Amino acid sequence: MNVQPSHVEPEPASSRLRRTLRVRDALRFTRVVGGVTVPALRIGLSFGTPIALLATIGRLDLVPFAAFGAFTSLYCRIDTWSRRARLLPLIALGLVVSVATASMIAATTGDELIGVLVLTAIAALGKLVSDVLDFGPPGGLMFVFAAGAAAYSAHDPAAIGPHLAVMAASAAFSVALSLLGNLLHPTGPHRVVTARALIAVADHLETPNPATRHRAHLAVHRASTTLRGNGRAIAALRAHLADAEQLLHHPADADHLRDLARKLHRGRIPEPQSRLKPHTPRSQARPTLRSRISPFLPNAGRMLLACLLAGLITTAVGLDHAYWAVVSASAVLQSTHATATWHRTVQRMTGTLAGAVVAFAMFGFHPSPLAIMVLVVVCQLIAELFVQSNYALGLVFVTPLALGLASLSNPAAHNELIVERISTTVLGALIAAAVSLVLINHQSNRRLNAALVECREAQQRLREAEGTTAADARARLTRSVFALRNAHAVADGEIWHRNPRTREVLDTEHQAYELLAATAPSREHSGTSLG
Repeated sequence: MNVQPSHVEPEPASSRLRRTLRVRDALRFTRVVGGVTVPALRIGLSFGTPIALLATIGRLDLVPFAAFGAFTSLYCRIDTWSRRARLLPLIALGLVVSVATASMIAATTGDELIGVLVLTAIAALGKLVSDVLDFGPPGGLMFVFAAGAAAYSAHDPAAIGPHLAVMAASAAFSVALSLLGNLLHPTGPHRVVTARALIAVADHLETPNPATRHRAHLAVHRASTTLRGNGRAIAALRAHLADAEQLLHHPADADHLRDLARKLHRGRIPEPQSRLKPHTPRSQARPTLRSRISPFLPNAGRMLLACLLAGLITTAVGLDHAYWAVVSASAVLQSTHATATWHRTVQRMTGTLAGAVVAFAMFGFHPSPLAIMVLVVVCQLIAELFVQSNYALGLVFVTPLALGLASLSNPAAHNELIVERISTTVLGALIAAAVSLVLINHQSNRRLNAALVECREAQQRLREAEGTTAADARARLTRSVFALRNAHAVADGEIWHRNPRTREVLDTEHQAYELLAATAPSREHSGTSLG
């Protein structure tokens, strides 16, 4: 328990740079447990329904704006119904406001420089708001994507009203469709998050190491914060989760956890056999607005500079569709540190190049506008099935989707669109990667220091806790461990930092988990089976 922090020599900057620029991690395929197929089908329906209606009435010119509204469905894929009800209307409003602003500027001025400035502002603000409010993937990307595409096709001020009306209606349909599942499977998101936690615990029990332990604890913590309410189903899921959490401290066979996870995916919630009473954390005092925003300002600053440079350089060299470069820069900077930005840069470039090949084949058949709309929906559906496992693989299908939407307003320039897509995407991504390397996030060190102090204080509080206060002290320590790991990931991802105190962080984390295990309640069962 009294492990003293080990001291290691700081890793040389050149070595850290070589480690960062490796592409192996960027192209790794990650297995996603649950919450993939149903959200993908819902997203496909969100895109396909309004597009089909517009095709029926012969208004193909409005199809891109229906797609922009359907971007709302890309968010909150497996979030609880209450969280979706809070966030999705706000996201829909943000998309409409972004498109309205960019469209009016483009229609009234026609100045490319002003257009770049507006898109840059939307990208930076979208990144900041999505981080602070925790929108989750795809972050602030879709705001600048929709705004840029709308600005490029906006020429008539009188058409802005119908465009926005169609977009708002499509967004409202996406919100309604995302909430409709509450009537069909009210415990669906809760079952998915619990099943993911059970699988994570089983993975750690089978191959125990610090990485699997952290993922398991994090998955359990996320599930515990999600499983709120007093219904019988939620109470049963909390009991299953509490039993799984005990296995992290008192290891046993993991097969029954995987079996239980499979049952949860099928819609069943078996009666729990454990008599463990899961602790419901008390509501924490809300942090101040300044403390919520300040950790995300460095990344918003990177976004501002990178998008501005991408737009200006693309315009200066005479490339059309400058907004594609801004979108590309925005896409790779939907990350938390420089290393993650480089990984997304590699994914963005490889996925776009592969997607361009698909687009060449697609346009080689000279598809009609109706066929292009069908391909847009199909590509979106397939992309959603793979994008969570690997961003590059998702882009293989997102690229022909974006080119298909662009071709609806310029059907005679397929090959030119593909070449411009490749060049602007590569240019924007590389500019963003360079900015993330040059513009150093100095705040990450201060955040790491504060997280270390908080984790040690939480450990001391738990050692001194007695009776009913012990459960809250354990919850505080659990939160502080995750905050420490996140703060270290950001600091370690900034390659010019000489010493992210890795050994000290690992030792402090080890002490915390040992203390959590020592203070865990004993297991009491009336049986051995969970399902």
